[in-house]
Amino acid sequence: MAEPTLSLAWGDILNEVYEFVFGGGDKGYTGETDTDRTRLVERHCNSGLRVFYSSPLIEGRTHDWSFLMPAANLTLNASYSTGTIAYDDTGGANENQVTLSGGTWTSWAASGKIDISGTSYPILKRVSDSILTLGPTDNPGSDVAASTSYSLHQDDYDLPDDFGSLLGNLTFSQVDNALQPVEIIGEGRIREMRQRDYSVSYSSQDPFYGAIRPKQRTANDMGTRYEILFWPDVTASATLTYRYRVMPDKPVSGSGSTSDRIYGITQHGQTILYSCLAEAERRMDGERGPMWQQFQELLAASVIRDRQDNKGEVFGYNGDWSDRREMLGSTRLTLFSSGVTYKGQGT
Repeated sequence: MAEPTLSLAWGDILNEVYEFVFGGGDKGYTGETDTDRTRLVERHCNSGLRVFYSSPLIEGRTHDWSFLMPAANLTLNASYSTGTIAYDDTGGANENQVTLSGGTWTSWAASGKIDISGTSYPILKRVSDSILTLGPTDNPGSDVAASTSYSLHQDDYDLPDDFGSLLGNLTFSQVDNALQPVEIIGEGRIREMRQRDYSVSYSSQDPFYGAIRPKQRTANDMGTRYEILFWPDVTASATLTYRYRVMPDKPVSGSGSTSDRIYGITQHGQTILYSCLAEAERRMDGERGPMWQQFQELLAASVIRDRQDNKGEVFGYNGDWSDRREMLGSTRLTLFSSGVTYKGQGT
């Protein structure tokens, strides 16, 4: 898709801020050979970009930019039960080893769980096409004989690195022929239902509920990452669509960044430009000045435009969804746990 010719590129903003900080001339940011100068301009611009994306208060409230709320797809993997397994608790080539015969462990096996004799255990490591290992404290506890049936399934999935927060529920693709979306509930609730093994009460191949939680950090250079948990167990492949709030990357440093088209720059390039100029002004002068005032005027106009361009004409059905709360529906699961009830019925 061709970009509108009046749209700014990130290099245009870098050049404008360079000229504001160091004066005019033919060199500009893209022709500058002084690394200290180019890095200074990039710091000003990256800071201004963060200010714009965070949206300072307008009329007493912040604004969520619609262009930072894209839709994405998540592919669910069907369960795998080809072949049979044996489990060696200790003393073998690997501790807590599961050996597969007559099949090949899937590529996602290390992110899954394996059901053995009705109990689900998380996979610690995929050692090879035929060997998995389980954790030292979450395993069958004794050897399991060869030719034992099993089921491998993945119920937890990583979300994109730029994931900030989920917006609404997740919907299935039409080909999956699902009756309802995946509703988001508390993460603790998912763990409670898994603990009580409520999945055995449901034959549906579609998860009813999901929960978002941050992942444990595994490295000092890793920021916050998120994963989504599903219940009941995922047994069939499916495609889920969802919207989420993006945590944008900063533009690439150096001359390679000059053609970058960052989030929002097509519709709000002038506002982003003055946000960067205002940040350079504040950092150099120690106070806000004319650039900030111009940014505030442009920001107010951008917020109005963003609200108008993406507002809904119809707000949807005004109801309580009671028509799908029959005893055979998904909400019946609350009758099997500590969910809220009203006059003896799950809600």
